[in-house]
Amino acid sequence: MASRWNWMKLSTELFLAGKTILKQFRSSLNDNSDDIHAKLMSRYDEAPDWWYTILFAVAFTLATIVCHFGDLMPWYHMFTAVTIAFVFVLPTGIVQAVTNQSIELSPITELIAGFLMPGKPIANVTFKTYGSITHHQALSLISDLKFGHYMKIPPRAIFVTQLTSTVVAGVVNYVSAVYLMDTVPHICTLENPNWKCPKANVFYSASIIWGAIGPAKILGTRSLYSPLLLGFLAGALLPIPTWLLTKKYPKTKWLKYIHFPIMLSATAIIPPASPGNYPSWLMVGFLFNCILLRCARSWWKRYAYVFSAAMDCGVGFSVLAIFFVFQNNGIYFPRWWGSGGPTGDGCPLSYANFSGIIPTERPMLTS
Repeated sequence: MASRWNWMKLSTELFLAGKTILKQFRSSLNDNSDDIHAKLMSRYDEAPDWWYTILFAVAFTLATIVCHFGDLMPWYHMFTAVTIAFVFVLPTGIVQAVTNQSIELSPITELIAGFLMPGKPIANVTFKTYGSITHHQALSLISDLKFGHYMKIPPRAIFVTQLTSTVVAGVVNYVSAVYLMDTVPHICTLENPNWKCPKANVFYSASIIWGAIGPAKILGTRSLYSPLLLGFLAGALLPIPTWLLTKKYPKTKWLKYIHFPIMLSATAIIPPASPGNYPSWLMVGFLFNCILLRCARSWWKRYAYVFSAAMDCGVGFSVLAIFFVFQNNGIYFPRWWGSGGPTGDGCPLSYANFSGIIPTERPMLTS
């Protein structure tokens, strides 16, 4: 589903925003000395290119060594993975900058790795990490640099901050993962529904589907799932009728609101997102971007983004508090339908087998 949605999104943006994207690309090649932000930022020294070059060389060398001596994947495939990220950064970055719609490379890297290294799930996820995650992190860095440009933060300070935070985050993530694996029994298994690890399970499932089994068997002509390939064609063609109608009837305003990638974008995160996530997203989005936007526009313009950041921070602090204060001491939230019921996701069929039969004895959330 994510693959077809990304294909649809790319097709839509090329049709609807193609001229704008091309215009922005051409303007980026010209001198922007008249831009007020560029004038103000000219007071600061730029981070020299050789900083980035040395950082890339060191990181690439270390990654190659780890892949080779860690038996993760053949070291020479690192060149292919990084090349994929390098080639797609510019076009997808322009699309994201103009349309605010990101395009992930996970399906592409998984597919390529499946053909390059069939039957090797670890190699598949390694290739995926160095391909798609490198692409994602590159766009994140560009986004941060853009934010710093508008906030008038010195480029060298941003570079040092990004590098430091990346190292710290890597160490903290590794230590946290080791701690949880050693202290939480049956973590990321069905025997412990309180710790399902949905993203990790999606990563694992992808390694089995694209690595162990391989795309040739999953999507082959004799495969049960071969019709899924038509999704790529549907994703590329579905936005075209809407684009043609907007060209033929430019005065019909409601046509511009028919945007298939946005309508179907939520499906790209299933899994790991569960149906229980969507009602809260819908209510908060409707409240802020419809009711408050119309009834309290001045408040919305001033506080909407600040409040959004505050909610993100609140979620982060709440997660820490809930884990260390409650769950780490064996105290769990009461079971009720609003919190997902006994299974934690509001879906009793999540433990059903292929025939829809739910086992009589299955793990339940601790109350």
